[in-house]
Amino acid sequence: MGNVIALEQPGRWRTIGVTLLFLLAALPALPLLWQAAASTGDAVWSISAGFWQGLGNSLVVALAATSMAFFFGLPVGVLAAFYKFPGRKVLLALTTLPLVVPSVLWAIGWSGLLVRLGSAAPDLVSGLPGCILIFSVTTIPLVLLVSYAACGSLSGSQLDAVRLAGGERSVLWYAIKYALPPALLAAGLGGVLSLSDPGPGQILGLPTAAAEIMTSFSARYDFALAARQCLTLTVIVLAFSIPLAWFAGPRIANEMLARQTQPWQRQRQQAMARITLLALMVLVLLGVLMPVLGLILPLLGGESFSRALSELSRTAGNTLIYAIGSGIIAMALGFLLAFFVGRQPRLRSVTLGIAFALFSLPPALSALGFVYLSADSPAWTDPILRSRVTVCLALGLRFFPVAVILGLRAWGAASPSWALAAGIHGVPLSTYLRRVAFVYLRPAAAVAVLLAALLATADIGTVLLLHPPGEASLPLAIFTIMANAPESLVASLCLVYILIATGLLVSIWGMAEGH
Repeated sequence: MGNVIALEQPGRWRTIGVTLLFLLAALPALPLLWQAAASTGDAVWSISAGFWQGLGNSLVVALAATSMAFFFGLPVGVLAAFYKFPGRKVLLALTTLPLVVPSVLWAIGWSGLLVRLGSAAPDLVSGLPGCILIFSVTTIPLVLLVSYAACGSLSGSQLDAVRLAGGERSVLWYAIKYALPPALLAAGLGGVLSLSDPGPGQILGLPTAAAEIMTSFSARYDFALAARQCLTLTVIVLAFSIPLAWFAGPRIANEMLARQTQPWQRQRQQAMARITLLALMVLVLLGVLMPVLGLILPLLGGESFSRALSELSRTAGNTLIYAIGSGIIAMALGFLLAFFVGRQPRLRSVTLGIAFALFSLPPALSALGFVYLSADSPAWTDPILRSRVTVCLALGLRFFPVAVILGLRAWGAASPSWALAAGIHGVPLSTYLRRVAFVYLRPAAAVAVLLAALLATADIGTVLLLHPPGEASLPLAIFTIMANAPESLVASLCLVYILIATGLLVSIWGMAEGH
């Protein structure tokens, strides 16, 4: 492929490149799968009674969180996209805050709040109800954002035509139908991801499958058992994620090339604005304000943030390295995959489906795979398999499907006439990529790095399994000391993290709303 015009043409090199990149992303999990398959025999059903009980609890929580997120997030996301309301930027930032903050922090906040409300209050948000609440308020923002983005791809002429034919109710009805497939995919993804999150269950006293896997490896030191449990959870996750990807993947792929012909303006209808404002305030109240209040109450006794700031300074470097390193790796792999896919519709649909399935896999699968690889590897592999680079690689491979979606969107929105004109005039491929393609893709690449970095920072399980001694991140420090440290210190660390994440999100929404 030496001609620029080949960028707009099909070719076998595209399929080869996509296959190799997906194999690279799945490579860390292969040793663990091999270990699980080799050690099963008749032991598949002797995984442990605790795991099957935890798996049942996890499935109930995932199903409930998926349903609540879909039926609440879809209409609110559409309303937030179409109508103006007071405090828009701040409310949207606070609404999406649970996405980039570890769920364990919200569980700590709720637990601290209800303990102070009375002896019967903790029973209201503990065990199964508490986990459903936590995972619902962390999944709803995902559905809301996807619905919001789907409405953004509509054109002003389409909305004007529907408004003339049926009024404002018709606009909302057809917009909800338009955003339904990606919203369903997002809700399903949120539910699937809850299966792999051990944090809230450990705080609120609910046995879960993810917590049982961590216990098998970290407490019992039974790698084979953890591998079998992880393989079982992976099979169940794929059973849910593959049908969702099959249903929504082609629809999302077809919209990758959609471009607005006429931008639309948000309306100032008071009734719709009030409904949107009320829905977002309820979500912010349950998802952010009440757990934050539970973190503030332990500090009223005169405790300061001095120890929390000391812990922040100790872990800030590692947190930044893990975030930026994983963000760059995820962006590089995701945009390289988008380059190989190009504008081929079938390849784009398959790529989105596989990326969704990979993203929904339990993070412990690749993390334990890295552990298995490092156990028998020679010393010269330490910089790759036993260092902070290992954490960056694992997190980058974990979140590169997010960058794939952004890369496909950015590459699909570029005009094909650019490459055709460059090819006709004999512009070398390297020059075109450096001076045209890379410059055009730079903003989307920066967003991919930032988004993957924020998501990677909130991933505690991978860092817990792979970080070198003494190289913990801030979320991991909170997770490891929450059982033995003073409540005020844990609350201070949680508040520091939430304040930093809030500042970043307000800035991002401010820039997004300004365009």
